[in-house]
Amino acid sequence: MAAVYTPLQNGANDLPEPAASSSFDSIQIAGSNAARASDDEAGHSVKAPGVSDEGLRKEIGLLSASSIVVGQVVGSGIFSTPASIALLCGTPSMALVLWAITGVFSLGGALASAELGTMFPQNGGMIRYLAHSYPRPRALVATIMAYSVTFFCRPAAVAANVSIFAQYFFYAAGKQEYIESRDYLLRGIGALTMTAMMALNIVSVRWSLRLLNAFAVVKLATLAVVSISGFLLMVGAVERSAGTNWSRGFHGTRIDAQSFASAMTRLFWSWEGWSNVGYVVGEVRNVKRTLPLSLGLAMGSLAVLYVLANVAYFSVIPLEEIDNGTLLAAQFMDRLFGKTMGQIVLPVCIGISILGVVMSELFGGGRLMYTAGKTGFIPYGAVLGEIHPRFGTPVYAMGIIWALSLVFLFAPPPGKAFDLLVDLVQEGMWYFYSLTAFGVILLRRRLPIYPLRRFRSSLILAFLFGALSFVLGILQFYPPAAIPGKKDPTALPYYLAPLLGVIFMAMCAIPWYLRMYRYVNKTGIQLLAWIDDEEQEVMRMDDDA
Repeated sequence: MAAVYTPLQNGANDLPEPAASSSFDSIQIAGSNAARASDDEAGHSVKAPGVSDEGLRKEIGLLSASSIVVGQVVGSGIFSTPASIALLCGTPSMALVLWAITGVFSLGGALASAELGTMFPQNGGMIRYLAHSYPRPRALVATIMAYSVTFFCRPAAVAANVSIFAQYFFYAAGKQEYIESRDYLLRGIGALTMTAMMALNIVSVRWSLRLLNAFAVVKLATLAVVSISGFLLMVGAVERSAGTNWSRGFHGTRIDAQSFASAMTRLFWSWEGWSNVGYVVGEVRNVKRTLPLSLGLAMGSLAVLYVLANVAYFSVIPLEEIDNGTLLAAQFMDRLFGKTMGQIVLPVCIGISILGVVMSELFGGGRLMYTAGKTGFIPYGAVLGEIHPRFGTPVYAMGIIWALSLVFLFAPPPGKAFDLLVDLVQEGMWYFYSLTAFGVILLRRRLPIYPLRRFRSSLILAFLFGALSFVLGILQFYPPAAIPGKKDPTALPYYLAPLLGVIFMAMCAIPWYLRMYRYVNKTGIQLLAWIDDEEQEVMRMDDDA
């Protein structure tokens, strides 16, 4: 997900069973054979056509899956981040090389996720992948991820994005004073918009996907205008002003570790978001084809568009003339198409783009909470895993994500506290990405023959992405480099956000112990039996099943 930029079936039941029916065979665990057997004995089919084993409707095709990826990846970052990356690198040429390299590595991470998604085609994404990759001790890694993402990272990300989208519309309308002095007005607009989006997510999956598709079209169209201009400038079809960006080559490139670390953090965060489709994979039609193809098409297309966008920016704007107080894309549009495009049309498109991120976060976030409850990681799984009989959506799980997002939206006061919340969104995710990528390698060794592994990613790229993600997590504790011509708006210690992120993840070990040890030992309910059940059931399948 792009960094935020401003223009100025039943789950594990938590209730103990009566003594007469307390044998493990009577406990319904999500995805277990026992649950399916009880359905058959009752005379019901396991699933209707177009409905997943979890009871969710399979509404997501190739276009919608690709839109979910694009919707989460493309926010405001590509329209602003290239300026700071080029200034950190010292030359646009080096920045362009790093954009291409990180794009390839991110594609490797996305395809590794696609392999895991085809192996375990139920909702939950990394929560489920980490549970299968690291089942001991008692799914500690997956539990920490479940609590971290569902109760903090995802609702905080929704709050951070929905609070700033309106700024772009006010900017386009020439009402900059609203941006600077009406913080709670912007949050109120964000809350109303988020509520309307969540209501649509609850009552209609189909119309939610249509809206996601529409947002993706706006994002890609905006990127295409910039990128095609870059291609025409590159081949000489459009005359460009004389500059020194490309003629200087790599002369002046900054090679110090501090600048490199800061640039790489911004680069990889600009590619983040492809994991969102994994959270809803249980609702994807023809997973073995759709999931890898959607991730490959979306990330591959964005890689080309991102590189061409950088070519466009720096073919028009000399590095020395970058104004860090103005959106880079706006400067580009001003010079090439005039102020109407740069100061009105572009901000509106970016505002819509951020709304697309929020819609994608809400759509995937509800499924995250649903899976975390349904698989037993958090309490009240029977409630969180309930699917509305008419709407076909996990209404209670989605309602909790909405409520938590409202808390994060209004609780922090304006200024440094809210800025810290924005920084905290990404903390910890790097470690989960790393462990997920390494999980592909571990599962290739532990389950070398797995009938549902219909797609194989590159282990080399998976390893490189996992290693780099882990390094990026560590680099958050490294002092960031100063960007030439830009002042740090906060005086908060650079290590505060990553430190708080690590502390929060460590605190997640408390509910893990209470849930997976004390609760299990007290009730005898095997909350994690579904992990082995899923694998054993698949291993008994015929490869053509």
